Amino acid sequence: MRKLLEIELNDEIKKSILTVYAFSLVTFLMFFITRVVERSVFNLSFLIEITFVVVTLKFYARAFTNRNYALWGLTLVLTIYILMNILHYTFFEYNIFVLYLAFLAALFLGLNGYLMSSPLYFPRIQWWEYDFRYRGELKADIVVGKSEVEVRVADIRRECISFLAFEILPLGDIIELKIPYKKKVYQVSGKLKTQREDIPGRPIRYGMKLELKSDVDKKQYTELKKIWGLNKKANIRRKFADYTQSQEKSEL
Repeated sequence: MRKLLEIELNDEIKKSILTVYAFSLVTFLMFFITRVVERSVFNLSFLIEITFVVVTLKFYARAFTNRNYALWGLTLVLTIYILMNILHYTFFEYNIFVLYLAFLAALFLGLNGYLMSSPLYFPRIQWWEYDFRYRGELKADIVVGKSEVEVRVADIRRECISFLAFEILPLGDIIELKIPYKKKVYQVSGKLKTQREDIPGRPIRYGMKLELKSDVDKKQYTELKKIWGLNKKANIRRKFADYTQSQEKSEL
């Protein structure tokens, strides 16, 4: 999997970088304070736990830097670690300072997870669904200069859009996106911010930040977001309906 390409560090990324630093510091401090409270320092269990904490935080920071999907697995591991400390120092050895650090670490971890869940970095793509008929994607065309390129819109959230295309598009360009739905064509424009080619030969994933300058643009975006959600649900229902129908035919 290739590293995510970005054209610039926007405000969300700057906040996220600070959040990762703060989370790492608070988590390590929480670990050290718990060991001081338990008077269990520089023994075998201390060495095992400090190795776990340092290595996990290091891989978490690396996954964040590369925008790698391993970030979510490491987030789960760190969430469990923090939750164990919260439960232990709530019901067994109550310590308000440790609990304060644990909740602060959980806050930073959750905040970074929210910032990174943007369609620009980690869009909600149904990667497990190989049949494109059942994916919650919308067919669309983008206008770059004088040319039109066919794409598939995979995620619409937080005034951003993630789409898939086989063509290599220049980051930083302002593009126009046209999404036909029923008898209407929705048009929005924005700047290409991110690019990732997960698997060679498969579509390249792009993230664009929308420019919603007018009330018409905002209305189109709101409608598109609803259409995207309804389309995902409709495709899931269609998949199960087709599966049930095929099962009934096979039993005849």
